[in-house]
Amino acid sequence: MSIDIPEFLRQWISRNFDVIENWHVRPLRAYTNDVYLVETREGRYVLKVYGAGWRQDSEIRYEVDLLNHLDSRGILVARTVIGRNGEALQHFACVGEPRQAVLYNYAAGSKPEPPFTPAMYHREGRAVAALHHASDDFVTPHRRRPLDLAALIDGPLALVTSLDINNVVRKAILEFCKDVRSRLETHIAAGLDWGVCHGDLTFDNLHITGDGEFVWYDFDSGGHRWRAVDIQGWTVLDAAWQPLSQAFMDGYREVRPLSENDNAAAPYLAAASEVWGIQIDLERRVLNERPSAVRAYLEERVDRFASWQHAFRKADTDLG
Repeated sequence: MSIDIPEFLRQWISRNFDVIENWHVRPLRAYTNDVYLVETREGRYVLKVYGAGWRQDSEIRYEVDLLNHLDSRGILVARTVIGRNGEALQHFACVGEPRQAVLYNYAAGSKPEPPFTPAMYHREGRAVAALHHASDDFVTPHRRRPLDLAALIDGPLALVTSLDINNVVRKAILEFCKDVRSRLETHIAAGLDWGVCHGDLTFDNLHITGDGEFVWYDFDSGGHRWRAVDIQGWTVLDAAWQPLSQAFMDGYREVRPLSENDNAAAPYLAAASEVWGIQIDLERRVLNERPSAVRAYLEERVDRFASWQHAFRKADTDLG
């Protein structure tokens, strides 16, 4: 029997939260988690229904505690809504499957829109540095898996090598992962800033208010990581973005120190995050499809990694 998921969630929210009757629930996006917009007479909320098996309760409570901490330090974030049971983290069963959920206030402002100017990136750099600074004294009894090299590279690589795929594709992914790991090991040995960060600072995960303030949300990839992952390492893929990247760095350094080693490691951390993404894509989506879809996905990843390798070689030449 089919079920109307938005209607099911609308009734569930009414039973479990002291919000004015929600008039409408509609899907916003579905990937690792299912995210819904909840509209009421008093305002809007976002319900994040965590993917089955994606996060342990302790990891979600870590995220909730981090948001509360940042909010207490004056960082603008999408705050959680406490349920009638006194908890932000809720549990329910849908079609017999247990799920975890958190209701968030809708983040103030709106998504950034072009033109993406150096001035905007300068403000973003300052805002990211303020976020990092505010999280320096964050403590919680809860734990979220740290994203070290074992999680970012070794786990995804083990999964890929276990699959029945073309040897050329397997070798290309293996060599790319080894290269990124080797480069990161050099930077880690030289000392990288390790601490709480957002982990996925795309324009899909922030709003800007009318007075230019940055509001952060979706800390699903947040946790203890090398903080250079938050400083725009992906911009090495396109020279046109370099002035914006420099504006971001200048803004960051106005608020918080950023070493040259952290700056140099940022592209490799961005590439490692894409390697980690392979494991997420495969386990959450792609492996449920036909073998031809798995092969096509991995071949597309090889093409993407070739772009990274070209950027790495160019950087090596510029330094040499």
